[in-house]
Amino acid sequence: MINIQMIGIDHSRASVEERELFSFTKTKQKELMEAVVRQQSVDGCVLLSTCNRMELYVSLDAKAEPDLYRIICHCKQISGEEEKRLRELFTVRTEEDAVRHLFLLTAGLKSKIIGEDQILTQVGDALEFARSGEFADTVLKTLFRMAVTAGKKIKTQVAIPKGNTSTIDAALTQLARQGYQFAGENCLVIGNGEMGKVAAQTLRDAGANVTVTVRKYRSGMVSIPIGCSRIHYGERMNFLPNCDIVVSATASPNFTLREELFRDITIRKPLLLLDLAVPRDIEPSLGRKENITLYDMDSFHTEKLSPEANESLVRAAAIVEEQMAEFFQWLDGRDVIPRIQEIKAEAVQDLNLRIEKILKKTPMQEEDRVQLLEAVDTAAGKVVNKMIFGLRDSLNQEAFLECVAGLEKVYEE
Repeated sequence: MINIQMIGIDHSRASVEERELFSFTKTKQKELMEAVVRQQSVDGCVLLSTCNRMELYVSLDAKAEPDLYRIICHCKQISGEEEKRLRELFTVRTEEDAVRHLFLLTAGLKSKIIGEDQILTQVGDALEFARSGEFADTVLKTLFRMAVTAGKKIKTQVAIPKGNTSTIDAALTQLARQGYQFAGENCLVIGNGEMGKVAAQTLRDAGANVTVTVRKYRSGMVSIPIGCSRIHYGERMNFLPNCDIVVSATASPNFTLREELFRDITIRKPLLLLDLAVPRDIEPSLGRKENITLYDMDSFHTEKLSPEANESLVRAAAIVEEQMAEFFQWLDGRDVIPRIQEIKAEAVQDLNLRIEKILKKTPMQEEDRVQLLEAVDTAAGKVVNKMIFGLRDSLNQEAFLECVAGLEKVYEE
């Protein structure tokens, strides 16, 4: 019997300071999944690591009880009192609870920005990375594929009212309510990855003058959003005094903006810093400097939902339940198929033995007898399959499993 388990930490219980302790580079992701699949009775795993969450999904034997939290901490070199303190921030989900969480998450219904689009891509990327490293087994591959399908179905069939589809959208919306203006402002975006491109394009659409940093050795290879300018990453501090807004959104484990880098420059006008990375890109102490205002990932979230949005969420949840039922039907069918094959083999053998007795008394060439028995064998297998799978399609799951158990008893010795 396969058990599906998830252990994770996210924005609902942990601060950005605590979440960044469990952020994973691609190398560390591979290291963790290798350690997990080495555990006895573990069949596969998938790791989802984003700015707002780290979630490890595992398929394992129902009786297996590996300490996944300790494996995670060992990989991140967290031990002692720190390990004990942080354990309470983690959530463990199993079976139906874990599956429902993944489906809702993939649809953007568990994000800080309700209905945001990036998580759907991130879940798909997590599956692909696990599959490329041969860490995901058939159960998790199917689970994640069906979660992505459910997420796409919700996004196309349910109109969740939302003005924000990303963190930068939510940030600009909330900042605009505080009186910030973006049209004509000089903005620097540090980072040209997925989040950086989204930030640059969003600011550009808001009418800002946007410059994007690119690494010098890659400057001739990368593309930046249309309408934006570029500078080399190493020139960012020279460019910064001219800026009104700086957004940093990289996957770097180190600060892109440190307090010591500001010692040789003068900030004469208000500077808004937006840190959209986990681990954080901007040293927190910069928020205490004169003329600087600093916001991080936890500063922005979905506002109170409207009645229309809540109705949409109910419809989305109904789709999730339908897709979950389909997944568990597949999972149950996967477990029962070997039993069905054994029943078919026993039934076909039983029929062949009975027919063979009749054929022995029937005059015919031996070659014809062999061909007839082969034809009967094939036909019998098809008939048994039709009967059993017909029962599956016409009965509920519990009744069908009772029928399978009863057929198994018929051929017990």
